[in-house]
Amino acid sequence: MKNELALSGERICEKVYPDLFENIGMIRGEYLIRELNQSVLNVVTQKKIGQYLEELCQLYADELVWYRFSELTITEANVLQGTRTQLEDQHPLFGLRGLRRLLEFSDEFLAELKVMVSVYQSHHNLCVFLPFVNDVAQLSEAIKFIRGNGFQGDIGCMIELPSAYFDLDNILQTGIKKIVIGMNDLTSFIFGAVREDQWHQMDSLIMSQIISDINDKATMMGVEIVVAGYLSKNLVKTLNGKGIKCVIHYNLIPEIFGREIAHPNHLVDIKKLTKEKIRAHELDLRAPD
Repeated sequence: MKNELALSGERICEKVYPDLFENIGMIRGEYLIRELNQSVLNVVTQKKIGQYLEELCQLYADELVWYRFSELTITEANVLQGTRTQLEDQHPLFGLRGLRRLLEFSDEFLAELKVMVSVYQSHHNLCVFLPFVNDVAQLSEAIKFIRGNGFQGDIGCMIELPSAYFDLDNILQTGIKKIVIGMNDLTSFIFGAVREDQWHQMDSLIMSQIISDINDKATMMGVEIVVAGYLSKNLVKTLNGKGIKCVIHYNLIPEIFGREIAHPNHLVDIKKLTKEKIRAHELDLRAPD
């Protein structure tokens, strides 16, 4: 079976291995923002996101393009030029992330959403989904905001938190078209482990049971599911064998499929840039007046 492709700002001029992938299953908005190091409130950032989506929607005109609203930690957002509110980050895994931040800072949410509305006018294959969703109440509030501000395309959400998993029956009643199981965070919260830990076991029986449960319930409701994250070759093979599609990050194509890619260092370079900005920001905070 074909899987879906995840992009983080990589510039492509043709479809990436169409024998392996159908649809753009995820565009990680935060990496477009982090590459510029400017808040989404800045016009230059909005233009960059809009142009990138226009290019991809045109290139994949006969397939769906799913954009994930930006998923920034507090620390990542603090160092962006134009961020209006500086906050203390107690822990990057928790706190004001994803949909929580979008709802807290509705001006940022609206700025990003207006780009989606503009692109959708010409490209009806653009879809959006929401990261780090607590529960149906939070998701419903976001859907109301999205629809109320003019976006008419399909909407989906991620299941990354146990609370969202436990509220799945209600979430499936909201009219969403797609669920993306975020294995990075969901595994962390299930096992109480960061990604590098030996206890962060994506391929465990427990995670397999959770995926199967979500898949069964979503399928009954006619909602598509895919599994995303920094997945291993074996996990992708196992899930595909069960008829479950995965969203494969562009930079993992060589590791999982043994194929070459044109931009192998793109993601690493953006992460390095953000780390440098965070380090400089922390030094500025510690400097004497």
